[in-house]
Amino acid sequence: MPKIQGPSQRELFLLHAEVEALQTTLGISYKDAAHRLFMAEVERVQKADSAAKAFGALRRRMDDILSEEIFPPISAIDKGEFNNYILKNGKWEMKSDRDGLGKGV
Repeated sequence: MPKIQGPSQRELFLLHAEVEALQTTLGISYKDAAHRLFMAEVERVQKADSAAKAFGALRRRMDDILSEEIFPPISAIDKGEFNNYILKNGKWEMKSDRDGLGKGV
């Protein structure tokens, strides 16, 4: 398992500056400002996780639609299962020799 690195010195300074700016703006303690920033980050991560789960569910549904509803007809067409059919008057009908559409067409 890879070792998890903490924030760099630069990142720590940026966080410190952000906490101090919030502290000054809202007139709250350093601890409260840091807690607010932490909770905002937690909420952001939770939203990102929720979005990832939602997109995962959409992806699985799309995969199901493709594999169950779209691929079978395409495979049937590719295998030639519909070669003996013709669209006539808006309906699929089986080709016949009397239609002038023998097996050679």
